[in-house]
Amino acid sequence: MAEQEKKDNILYIFIDESGDFTFSNKGSKFFILTAASTIHPLNRRDLPLSARYELLCEGYNIEYFHATVDAQVVRNKFYEKIKDLPDYEIDSVIAEKRKANFTLYEEVMAESSKTGFLKIKTEQVHEKFYKQLCETLLKYVCHRYLKIRASLGIKKVVVVLDQALPNKKREFVTKSIKQYIKSHFGLVPYMYFHSTKSDVNCQIADYCCWAMKKKWTDNELRPYNEIKHNVKSEFDIFRNGEKYFY
Repeated sequence: MAEQEKKDNILYIFIDESGDFTFSNKGSKFFILTAASTIHPLNRRDLPLSARYELLCEGYNIEYFHATVDAQVVRNKFYEKIKDLPDYEIDSVIAEKRKANFTLYEEVMAESSKTGFLKIKTEQVHEKFYKQLCETLLKYVCHRYLKIRASLGIKKVVVVLDQALPNKKREFVTKSIKQYIKSHFGLVPYMYFHSTKSDVNCQIADYCCWAMKKKWTDNELRPYNEIKHNVKSEFDIFRNGEKYFY
């Protein structure tokens, strides 16, 4: 029992993203971050893994699961396996990019006490946009596990983000998000950027994020209906915005 309790006080959060940082009609309409969280990252994870072996025997060359490129029959199989999978919860933050103030994606001039004005590059602004969404997402996840499920006694959190975030943005995101977790929730944070293929939990997060994307972008609910019973929060961060900036 003591060993089980020791394992249960670690929260694992796997985060995937959908969308791009092109803030114009040429880019994606939404930028979406989706988290699959659990305190039991190994519990019955043989179920989604078994989908790969079943598909290999049917002639599908599946190295790992990635919803964007997988064939529909492959998606159906993976959703079938994770539909009743225990011990994971889904949270998502959705940003309709054209409602984002232009200061979130254009180069701006910020006042500096030393030099008067300092030019902030677009890349740095994008980092802050990503940071804002990530902090909002983690707020929902961590609050639930610490407050609503306080009996678990969570002490540490392991956050695994999609490797798609460029290397030059990772240092800023890692430092700021770890500080946010420490200061707001008192948890010991660990952050990593892993390829989707590295872990079945990353692939679960990928499929959950793809379901959110299909719902919000294409109004297609079939993938979402496969996971909606595990969705704990779905937050449209610019929901009150009435002005479009492009």
